[in-house]
Amino acid sequence: MTNDSLFALILSLPIGIVSGLYSSLIVTKYARFSELRREALRIVRSISYIGDDMQMTVQEPANLSSLALIASDLYGLGHRSAGDTVNSLYDAILGANRAVMSGAIDPRTYMSQHDDWQRQAREVDPDKRIYLPWGWP
Repeated sequence: MTNDSLFALILSLPIGIVSGLYSSLIVTKYARFSELRREALRIVRSISYIGDDMQMTVQEPANLSSLALIASDLYGLGHRSAGDTVNSLYDAILGANRAVMSGAIDPRTYMSQHDDWQRQAREVDPDKRIYLPWGWP
């Protein structure tokens, strides 16, 4: 081995280690965010409702309150806008379910809101700062 190739090897080794650690950190951050987003969507999709044009019954999933915990986890990971979205979803779902029980909302409106909740849960985006090395809170 020549001196130049030995020098190149010594220089490339720490650069390779640092870039590998950085990319694994990014993948870990994004995987955790994706897991929380999928769980929120799963909870929204598990809301079941039965009814006709006049009357409706909504069966809340047992883990609906987990949406607040998911929002808290998103805040803890530094995804403020995603946490705000999940929190507002939770509030909207609880409010709509109460409105159904009191008869203040018609079934068609509830069904369109349910579709909108699923869309919102699917479209939750991570904060872009997770791609920065100092982007972890």
